[in-house]
Amino acid sequence: MVRFTRTFHTVGQGAFYSEKIEYNDKQVFRMVYDCGSKSIPESLLAKRIKSDLANNVDIDILFISHFDKDHINGIYNLNPKLIIIPFLSKDQIFLLKLYNELYENVYDIKLAETPEELFQEAEVIRVLPDDSNNDDSNTFSEININIDQPHKRKNIKKLKSKSIIQLSTDVNSLWEYIPYNPNWNKYAESFKEKILEEDLDWEKLTNPSSNSSYIKKNLSILKNIYDKLGKKNLQSLIVYSNSTIDNCISIKFFSNKFNLYNKCLYNRFYHSGCIYFGDITFNSEIENSFYKFLSESKRLQKIGLLQVPHHGSIDSKGHKIISSNYLFRKPIICIISVGEFNQYGHPSAYLIQELQRNNGIVLMVTEASSTLIYLEGFI
Repeated sequence: MVRFTRTFHTVGQGAFYSEKIEYNDKQVFRMVYDCGSKSIPESLLAKRIKSDLANNVDIDILFISHFDKDHINGIYNLNPKLIIIPFLSKDQIFLLKLYNELYENVYDIKLAETPEELFQEAEVIRVLPDDSNNDDSNTFSEININIDQPHKRKNIKKLKSKSIIQLSTDVNSLWEYIPYNPNWNKYAESFKEKILEEDLDWEKLTNPSSNSSYIKKNLSILKNIYDKLGKKNLQSLIVYSNSTIDNCISIKFFSNKFNLYNKCLYNRFYHSGCIYFGDITFNSEIENSFYKFLSESKRLQKIGLLQVPHHGSIDSKGHKIISSNYLFRKPIICIISVGEFNQYGHPSAYLIQELQRNNGIVLMVTEASSTLIYLEGFI
């Protein structure tokens, strides 16, 4: 018997999602996807993280979708054994630095560049952009984690998008995670082209010894380029999570806030699949590559829950995550993490309407503890 719990924690304008997988009546594995908030002070966030995790902050896998502080400023309260992040090129890291200079200091650059220095006891794996060519011997397409030895080092530096991270015993496969890093290289290339069109010197711009004064000198030009291309999240690692035991399972959804279903929001035989989107801007590449992969491998139809990207922002095109081109099991739960009194107008009313029109059951998790949502299931 495998018991799992998936929790959408109350951090408001941020993201903190966790999974606990228990095998043979004992806890054996914990996963966290993002851990941060803009809605609550970091001191309170630290207390909430420890409380929610019952003071056990040892995490087997920490997935980091991207490096915006509202998704990661709580991870330093965790003790992860394995950290999986999106791979960033030098140009993409520079664009994060540039954004911090031009607008507001939202990206944790040190975490993006050298997470190994910040988490010296953890192993770090970078997921390559989709369709990137890499013949490095340290690049792998699958990882097997034995739950009896979950912390045995993998000696893997890079992982291909759509690789399978499999959790198993000596006998059976139990669970899998599939990370997907959309290829945003074109954005960085377009930005570089615009720089050259404006007769700016790319080398001066990216040279740490001189770029600060050069950026200030050309501030209005650089902001104009950002405005034309759109201030997108350059990266957001998407993760598919599901049991590998091929049958329906009994799942209960719990919520204190939504009393429509009298605390037990959903109680039926249902599939355990979930996709965490982070802050991704949904586009045709995700449909034509990741959704197609999940559909052809019979995984898409086993999804019962989706995390709506970017706090329900209309700019994320999150209403398109329930794609009309692929077969989802419907109705499907759509979770939005959002600050109760945020200044961004999140979530979009249009986005909510579109999700509901496509048989999405939309639920919001804010910083209020009464909005906590979790589900538990047995396989």
